[in-house]
Amino acid sequence: MKKIITLILIICCGLSVQSKKYYQYDNTFTFTKSQQNGYRWFELLVPCPQSNEYQDVYVLELLPNEKNWKQREIETNHNQYLDFYIDSVDLNNDNLTFHTGYRCIMSPKSVDVNFNSLKKSDGNWKHMPEYDTSLLEYKENTGRSGDIIVPDNDTIQEISNKLFKECSNNKLAYAEACYEYVAANYEYMNPYTGLHPVSEILRIGGGDCGSFSTVYISLLRAQGIPARHVFAIGGDIDGRKNHHVWAEFYIPDFGWIPVDATYRHSNPWEDYFGKFRNKWLVVQKGVAMEYPITTGDIKKVNSMQTYVYWYRYKKGPLKIKSDQSVETRTVSKK
Repeated sequence: MKKIITLILIICCGLSVQSKKYYQYDNTFTFTKSQQNGYRWFELLVPCPQSNEYQDVYVLELLPNEKNWKQREIETNHNQYLDFYIDSVDLNNDNLTFHTGYRCIMSPKSVDVNFNSLKKSDGNWKHMPEYDTSLLEYKENTGRSGDIIVPDNDTIQEISNKLFKECSNNKLAYAEACYEYVAANYEYMNPYTGLHPVSEILRIGGGDCGSFSTVYISLLRAQGIPARHVFAIGGDIDGRKNHHVWAEFYIPDFGWIPVDATYRHSNPWEDYFGKFRNKWLVVQKGVAMEYPITTGDIKKVNSMQTYVYWYRYKKGPLKIKSDQSVETRTVSKK
């Protein structure tokens, strides 16, 4: 009998180990110029995936080689990005098209926050612990971020004050109420059109996942709760060119909490408050950030989910067409 039990345990343990999935992401970019011998220089910025609460990143290979790539980090928030710089000496000007990008291996994690310590015995929320407002992380994730997140927008203020009062000024209850409110009161529309100012989203009554997150984050920041966007690429590991955005808010001594009002809107029978089943490759957090670049300048970018590029040419006008391809497949861990 003992042998049978031992065998069952071994089998179960084996199944547990094998249940972890590993995916290879090939994120490549193609640039086609309108004439030969055109560049003085060309620069590309790409958000860089990192290991975090959503994923483990095991391999990062820069393509076609690492010569022209630099891996950089924003000092204030530790977002990493890849900087590809090439000048007319290195670039083969006889070719109108060139390819570059990266390959990585990612293992997704599921997030399921246990809120028990933050709730009373009757299931109601306790009050939010006090924030240390002197911390840089607090300052960077409250207040306005460009024209995207605007917590002092008149409509945001009106909605915020109403919900906060209904929640008896309880910030944790308010964070959950905002999630339910955004999911129930905005329509999904205009996918893959980039981030939009919160004023525009409110005016048209909806948007895509980025817009749902923008409204949610603006509402939380209106009550001094740190919140930010999370950007991801890749989709459901099926080869489609998918992207997704959700939100996080911060609880002192507890951490960042994922909230997906878009999924709640699409699947109202499921809960996405503090729960996330990730098959996306997270690449960046936050909006309206400044990126130091090779030329020594600072590049301001509202949303770094896919890529941005710019260039100078010898003879004009030089026009460039670009395309991104994200391919995924299941692999063994390397």
